Amino acid sequence: DRTARDWIDGLLDPGSFNEMGTFVRAARLEDRATTPGDSMIGGHGRIAGRPVTVTANDVTVKGGAGSRRSEKRERRLFEQAVKFGNPYVTFGQAGGARIQEIIGSELISGGAGIFMAQRGRSIPMATAIVGRSYGDSSFAAACSDFVVQLRGAAMAVTSPRVIEIATGEAISEEELGGVDVHSEKTGQIDLAVDS
Repeated sequence: DRTARDWIDGLLDPGSFNEMGTFVRAARLEDRATTPGDSMIGGHGRIAGRPVTVTANDVTVKGGAGSRRSEKRERRLFEQAVKFGNPYVTFGQAGGARIQEIIGSELISGGAGIFMAQRGRSIPMATAIVGRSYGDSSFAAACSDFVVQLRGAAMAVTSPRVIEIATGEAISEEELGGVDVHSEKTGQIDLAVDS
């Protein structure tokens, strides 16, 4: 299985990646020791010499599930991409959000999709769904100009397990958000790929 860094390295020109927020950790004290990068890797780099901003969910940290801090970093990177006029590319493979991180006494976190939806199409945005992609990574895909989904990957607002708990209906990841669902029914992806 490829890691978030593998996806980023495979996309960008060698040696061009300037990572942002490398040392971010979870806000919850009990999670700080186990959340290097807090589930997301992102920064600026180049593709064929041209500048680009890229993010990827890091499934090696809490299944890639998002938090307030990862959302804040993603928002900052997105705002920088808009400011610089960089295309924005994201690799989606997240387990949704860590509920204990996004709900607090102040507010419920809006998720990455909220600010991306307000982008006004000022920069091109592309998403590659490369694994199990629930929550924010599916919202990013919904806001993108171009979406690629890897065969075997799944994309939905929430996971089959949450659906089963809420409705009692058992559904597979493939039935819920596989390539065939999004290429033939929802129109959510532009291209299905085998590799």
